[in-house]
Amino acid sequence: MARLLLVFALLVFSGCSSQSPSASDNLPCDTLERFEMAAAYAKVHAGDALVVWKEGDIVLERAQNGYDLDDPHYLASGTKSFAGVAALAAVADGFLSLDERVGETISAWQDDPKKSEITVRQLLHLTSGLDPGEAGGAPTFDKALRAPMLDAPGTTFRYGPTAFQVFGALLQRKLDGEDPLHYYERRLFEPIGVEVGGWARVDGEDPQLAGGARLTARDWLRFGRLLLSEGRWNGEQVLPAGLLDALMAPTPASPGYGLTVWLNAAVRPEAPFFEHAPRTLQPDGPDGMIYDEGPSDLFMAAGLFNQRLYVVPSCEMVVVRFGRADAAWNDAEFLARLLDGRAYEASTQGRRPLDKRVELITTVHLRQLDAAVGLTEAQERALHPIVEKQIRGLAKMRGAREQSDSLRRQERRRRLRTLRRLRRRTDRAIEAELIAEQVDAYRSFRHEQRDRWRKAWREQR
Repeated sequence: MARLLLVFALLVFSGCSSQSPSASDNLPCDTLERFEMAAAYAKVHAGDALVVWKEGDIVLERAQNGYDLDDPHYLASGTKSFAGVAALAAVADGFLSLDERVGETISAWQDDPKKSEITVRQLLHLTSGLDPGEAGGAPTFDKALRAPMLDAPGTTFRYGPTAFQVFGALLQRKLDGEDPLHYYERRLFEPIGVEVGGWARVDGEDPQLAGGARLTARDWLRFGRLLLSEGRWNGEQVLPAGLLDALMAPTPASPGYGLTVWLNAAVRPEAPFFEHAPRTLQPDGPDGMIYDEGPSDLFMAAGLFNQRLYVVPSCEMVVVRFGRADAAWNDAEFLARLLDGRAYEASTQGRRPLDKRVELITTVHLRQLDAAVGLTEAQERALHPIVEKQIRGLAKMRGAREQSDSLRRQERRRRLRTLRRLRRRTDRAIEAELIAEQVDAYRSFRHEQRDRWRKAWREQR
């Protein structure tokens, strides 16, 4: 029990280990070895799931560290790529053009000299010039439409949720008030048999199009296969031909970002593009931003805590990776194992300072709480310092775990009591900000968390 409590602290910043083999017997030995290397890397770096599809078959499928493959997983910013594909579907349906000005539909923008010039393409390339907003959260559609301008349209790449919520407002008006998620479902998901496992909403209203989706690994894989096949599914052209060309076309201001997907493009590490890119993005080299020695047609959808959908057309490969917080994860190191079978240590590898890690983990914990109990903006503001304090305390406990083998029994027990008190104080403080129905949902959420940690610990042993 003592070691179980200590692993609670450790799991916030790193992962434990388990796997259940499932690979095609027809794979050549060298290919299977590469996939096993990639699976091992994903598992060590707090992996939840890894699924590899190649040339028509799932050739490797792993649940890791106590995760259940049937559980929908938080995609975080992996959600963003749905907006680009939905825009291309709307173009095919005849009610949208990528080069039309957003202000032609959003009347409130028509008298603004800068906003009136923003095109749909600039919106989805994240070069609109709008204040991008804070990563990990998202404004309502109306609030996104009121975001201030920071740059002239088309001149600067800025990563964040605002543009996707503006796109939601645009799509909603194009659809005469229909919820944009309904359009996503009937045009992107239903034709390929994808069942959405959940989707967060902002203040219970507008869908969170920048990071709110939850899918199983197999369902996200289906979406990746749809992209790989240029929009064809079971012989039917579900999405317009030329899909990949449109998704993978960069702009001068966004050389490493296509239409809502990250590109393995040749981008100088010192390029201005990286100035407003996510802090977790680790450019690998000048010849390939994601993996310097990988195929130039590689692209990915990526979310916080290393949620990944990789698509590699030249290898006829789609890969889904789910995980939890691990600052040591590196896309190039994973892909070197997967594609080339080599244990590669990326030169850009580095651990972020503690304050930045705490900020990121606090943000995602609040997103998880929001998905579990449905927080208002006021509740989220009130809970932020509570959750942040807990994360800092757990960071200290991780240090205690690393030293525990050399500590005397009395000192180890003292640290465990500290951890118990931290957990109890945090639970009480969080519940004090919730209404009765939310308290019940929160307790259920915490119970599920504890079950997963116990399962992960048993499998580790």
